[in-house]
Amino acid sequence: MDTPIEESNLAHIGSDEDKAAREAAAKCEVNWEGAGEEVGLQVWRVENTRDENDSPKFGIKPWPESKYGQFHRGDSYIVLQTTEDEGGSALLWDIYFWIGSESSQDEYGVAAYKANELDDLLGTAPVQHREVEGMESEDFTNCFSRGVQYLEGGVASGFRDVDPDSASVELPTRLFRVHKAGRQVRSFQVPTTFKSLNEGDAFLLDCDSGKKIFTWYGTEANPFEKNKAGEMAHNMASNRHGHCVVEIDIDNDNEEFWQALGGRGHIKPASEAADAVVPEYQLAMYSVSHEGGQLKIDQVEPTMGNLETNKVFIVDDGPKVFVWVGKESSTDESRQAMLILEKHLNALGRSKTTSVMRVLEGQEHRGSFAKVFK
Repeated sequence: MDTPIEESNLAHIGSDEDKAAREAAAKCEVNWEGAGEEVGLQVWRVENTRDENDSPKFGIKPWPESKYGQFHRGDSYIVLQTTEDEGGSALLWDIYFWIGSESSQDEYGVAAYKANELDDLLGTAPVQHREVEGMESEDFTNCFSRGVQYLEGGVASGFRDVDPDSASVELPTRLFRVHKAGRQVRSFQVPTTFKSLNEGDAFLLDCDSGKKIFTWYGTEANPFEKNKAGEMAHNMASNRHGHCVVEIDIDNDNEEFWQALGGRGHIKPASEAADAVVPEYQLAMYSVSHEGGQLKIDQVEPTMGNLETNKVFIVDDGPKVFVWVGKESSTDESRQAMLILEKHLNALGRSKTTSVMRVLEGQEHRGSFAKVFK
């Protein structure tokens, strides 16, 4: 699997000139001010717009802390988690760039570039993660104590956030599906109709212009889904400072609920709403080298002992793909690692929705990489 570097569109990315330009840009980006200086979570949304001449304007904007965990499907985001090492003597960073299912190529590209820019600002020490809507890693979802919630729309669609406390604003009726897959519970905004309901999940209906919230539970919904739906309802209501009434686990004869939903009808059984079967994968590992102007990717036996300090390796664990960067790997290989993988996901038989994590040599104990070879 050889690719001439000059034909890979990666020749300039990662060069000394490119790194210097990114570092200069990072220092000039006012929205990075204070990034990673203290323990905690920080989120930015990519806000790309186009003028009347269809020329793009790229940028990022801090995401309100009250909305952490909420992601619009039409957008891309950058999440920075700052923690301390065990001795409390140094800061550790994880950079996630999250891609919504309806996010534009422009936004996705800026999110990836800005993630690298932030990485440079923090001395290329962070662990980097690429996350895609609906396929997020446990490392990512654990960043948000209230869970991950998907919202419709985005910047490019003209979506505008509204203040639920403003009497002049008519809030739309919204229905959320709360579903547990594996060990993770997520909420999805779904069409506001009885056709979205099923007996296997919990649902939350936000209606009456934000003044009423119902939770409805399918007969086969599990306790985790019910608990998360109830928690979401109370969190949403608390942000409205007494202007919202919550009704938990309503009966099927609650006419106010069905009226707000637009009518009642047949509820799908849980089996019809089941997730697609997750394919089984065998652990695979590939070495990445740059020899004589060629990018070379060779499959090797997937063992910890085969990780060589002078190379970059791709480790495919099924749910996630890792890029391991050796301390003595070449400048080209280490700086281009995530971009190389991005280009070759298809060749490796993986989709663009695959979650990716970059791990530097010495960081193996962080995140889910430590479990790969056990």
